Amino acid sequence: MHLVIDGYNLLHRLPEFSGPQGRRALLLALKIYRDKKKHKLTVVFDGGPDPQPTRASEQGIPIINSGGEKSADDVIAEMAGRHGPGLTVVTDDRELAQRCQKHGSQVIACWEFSQPLLSSALGSDVLDYDQQEDQGWNFSTRKKGPSRRLPKKKRRKARRLQRL
Repeated sequence: MHLVIDGYNLLHRLPEFSGPQGRRALLLALKIYRDKKKHKLTVVFDGGPDPQPTRASEQGIPIINSGGEKSADDVIAEMAGRHGPGLTVVTDDRELAQRCQKHGSQVIACWEFSQPLLSSALGSDVLDYDQQEDQGWNFSTRKKGPSRRLPKKKRRKARRLQRL
C-alpha cells in the first residue's frame, strides 16, 4: 500500500510532535511505522526554498516540498491523478479528500491514521479501554447476511484501515 501523507496536516493533528523538533519527530515516527508495516510512504509538506516542488529524503522517507507556486494539496491531488486507486491519502482536508476520491484514491483521516502511527512508534499497542466496553454475548437471533453488508466503498475503506 502506498500512503501519501499531508505532512503539516498530520503534524498539527498530533500534539505529541509540537515544538521546534516536531517535523523531525514525525518523520522518525513514520520511519518506525514504515519499518514495521512495510508500506511505501511519501510525505508532502507545504512550501520549501524553491518555487517548484522539490524532492528530498529524511530518515529514509521520501519528502516532497510543494514550493512557492503550488500548495501541498495540489501536489497530492496530482499524485492521486497519476496513481489512481493504488494510492491512499492521509489528510483531514475535505476539499483535498474530494479531489483525490474523484481519481479513485482512498482517503483516510489523520485521526484514523494517528492511532496506528503512535502505537507503532511507542512499540506497543495503545488501547483506549474507556471506549471499549465488554458487551458479552449477543442474545439476538437477527440474521446477518448480505442485506446487512456495508456498501462496497465502506468495506474497502475498512480493509485499508485494518492494514494500517
